[in-house]
This record gives sequence, structure tokens and C-alpha cells, in this order.
Amino acid sequence: MKINLADQTVYPQSFRLHNVVLNMVANLWNCPKPPDFDDYGAFAGAGTVGSTEACLLGGLCLKFRWRKWYAKRHNLTEEKVRSVYPNLIISTCFQAAWEKLFRYMDIEPKFVVPSKKTFAITADAVKEQIDDKTIGVVCILGNHYGGQYD
Repeated sequence: MKINLADQTVYPQSFRLHNVVLNMVANLWNCPKPPDFDDYGAFAGAGTVGSTEACLLGGLCLKFRWRKWYAKRHNLTEEKVRSVYPNLIISTCFQAAWEKLFRYMDIEPKFVVPSKKTFAITADAVKEQIDDKTIGVVCILGNHYGGQYD
């Protein structure tokens, strides 16, 4: 099969489907409508073809959002914030794509070891890791050992 359904210039309906799904997710999370919603008909977002791309884009979004928050909280310039390394809390059952985010995007991983009984991380274990440099928490929805959810 020599068809690239992800090519939205060849298959414009795939872009429409992208926006429909994006709007569904945004509505599910009760996201406020952006000021330009009526112009574009969709919330801001990026569709990805692969899971690695999704992890990297999601991590970068968390990092850039955190930078603004951290600068405001600590009364720093954007330049000063760039010298601060944020962290991301994640189970040790993470997908290998997250290693790329940590290595290439200057984000420190904070690992949480899953329970030996449940193979999932707990809220208490996550809470111990959180500080003001934490950009987010990644939960695994179906780990590679037994399919457990965090």
C-alpha cells in the first residue's frame, strides 16, 4: 500500500477528522474555547502519527507552559528560566520515547517505582516527588508487564 493517509494535502478530510477528534478531547477536558476558535473551528493541538512524536510534543508543551508559570512565580526573565531544568515524574515502566525527551529537551526525569503488588504507581509516591520544577506527571495506561494502568 503506497498511500500516506497522514498527508493532509492529499487527503484534506484527514485534517477535518483531526480537528473533530481534537475538539472532542478538548470538550472532554472542559477546555475553554480560545479567542480564535470561530476563525479556525478547532482548539489548538497537534496530531501525531507515532507515539514517540506524541511524547516529545506533549513534553515540550508542558515545558513551555511551565516556563511561563515559573518565570512569573519567581519573578524571572524568560532568559533566566531557560537555565532552570524542569522535571517530569514518570513510572519506571515508561516507554523508551521518554528517554529522548529527557536527553534532548533538557528535562530531568523523576522516576517512581511501581508497587510490586499492583505494578502501578501510587498517588502518594507521586506526591513525594512533586516540586515547583515539576512540569507534569506521566501515567502509563497499560504497562508492558501486565497491562496495568497507573
